Amino acid sequence: MLKATNLKKAVSKILVFLIICFAYVYQKPILTTGEATDYAVLCLNVPPKELGIKAVDINFADITLEKLSIDTKSGFFNQFTNQRELSVTLKTKNGEEPTIRMDAYNGKCLEVTSPLN
Repeated sequence: MLKATNLKKAVSKILVFLIICFAYVYQKPILTTGEATDYAVLCLNVPPKELGIKAVDINFADITLEKLSIDTKSGFFNQFTNQRELSVTLKTKNGEEPTIRMDAYNGKCLEVTSPLN
């Protein structure tokens, strides 16, 4: 009888821990508008190699934030855990409007679309 109660306590502690972890993953804080803009400019200045685009020299004074949207990531696990991505559209002095798609939590650059790629 003593082992059964210890097993129930252990299972209940593990269950509570998993619920807390799931709640944190489900409601992670998303980047602020300023942080998203900073990561977008960084992605254009130093793009990841896997994107296959050339770096563009853009200063903060040369851009304005045109549009910012938060989208749900595709896939069952991503939708189940409420994973999001940001799409940031910047307007440059030249009139170009690159759109940078990034992870909403850490700013990792996923894709750049528009005349720059």
